[in-house]
Amino acid sequence: MLALPRNTLLSLLKTRCPNCLKQKNYATRKRFYRNTGIVQNENKWEITLDHRRLKTPNGKVFSVPSEQLARAIAAEWDTQIETITQPTMHLTSLCNTAMDNPGKCTPHDIVNFLLEYLPTDTLLFFSDEEVELRALQEKKWTPIIEWFQKRFNVTQEVSRDLQPPAVNIETRAILARHFLSYDFTALNAISFGVEALKSPLLMLACMERRLEPHEAVMLARLEEEYQLARWGRVPWAHELNQADLTSRVAASILVIHTSADRHSAKSKAKPSETTAPFT
Repeated sequence: MLALPRNTLLSLLKTRCPNCLKQKNYATRKRFYRNTGIVQNENKWEITLDHRRLKTPNGKVFSVPSEQLARAIAAEWDTQIETITQPTMHLTSLCNTAMDNPGKCTPHDIVNFLLEYLPTDTLLFFSDEEVELRALQEKKWTPIIEWFQKRFNVTQEVSRDLQPPAVNIETRAILARHFLSYDFTALNAISFGVEALKSPLLMLACMERRLEPHEAVMLARLEEEYQLARWGRVPWAHELNQADLTSRVAASILVIHTSADRHSAKSKAKPSETTAPFT
């Protein structure tokens, strides 16, 4: 299974600060529990808040199929110090959406969304006006595009104007089969990560461990960073946005990897009793 140190998880998932809350005007509520923990129930893992089971917005018992993911979610609740700021709790939100499925989506619905998103991928649009920016895009983005073509044995055009590049039928079919190899929870996380990065290619590179989340975010923000280098930036505001995007992508990748590892791992004997509190 994917193993991340607890401190690393906290640094990736915790983006709360006074400026963040003030600027984004998040709705918060006071923390009502002292301790967080996890408990195994048959082949599922549940999150506990002072020994009470966490539930989804629709009232279902919140459960995940991976101990590691359960620990990460418990850590996410543990990072809420005085107030609970749920819009920043991306792991919890992803799992709530997968369990409640408020949009009544099917796996095929999500895959169709991802395929339709591909022609609008940020990496497929090179600047047709600024020579320096285009050179930077070619330098930074071309290796990812080449990796994508080699990894999936496809050919993908890029656009140098406002017209979306063509995506052939073979590419769509190959990617459809690839995406459908993931379960619903992972597909929901893939969609979340693609929307954060505005790029299926960057999300695939993270999923395949070609890129780290922070590297993908910097590539997604390449044009913005280029403009900021020329015209200046607002102190802390752009860094905050970058940190928030990184936490979103990191949460998506953790859900995807634990899902994929669960399918590939060998079955383990059920322990007689398993509890692992976070305090």
